[in-house]
Amino acid sequence: MDKPDYDALRFWLDAIQWLFIVALAVWGWIDRGRKDNQGAIKELAQQADALERRLITAEEQMRHSPTHDDIAKLREEYAGINSKVDRMAVTLDRIHDYLMNNKG
Repeated sequence: MDKPDYDALRFWLDAIQWLFIVALAVWGWIDRGRKDNQGAIKELAQQADALERRLITAEEQMRHSPTHDDIAKLREEYAGINSKVDRMAVTLDRIHDYLMNNKG
């Protein structure tokens, strides 16, 4: 019966051990990168949610702001009020002149 070659057996066990350690290190490196990516993805999702809330708020505020038609109507009303005030000023000037001239 031949004696087993312990040197060869030790070499192969060391080689398997080193391969296992290298494989474990690679797996750890990949897993850490995956966890970092998951954290970054969660952070981006939170930022996207915050931006979406801000956008919804802005849209709600824009919904209540006046449109071009509303502003045009306000300008028309302002012009009408302005002409009435001008007519009242003319009338008041006439009354003033009458009172000053006739000393009533």
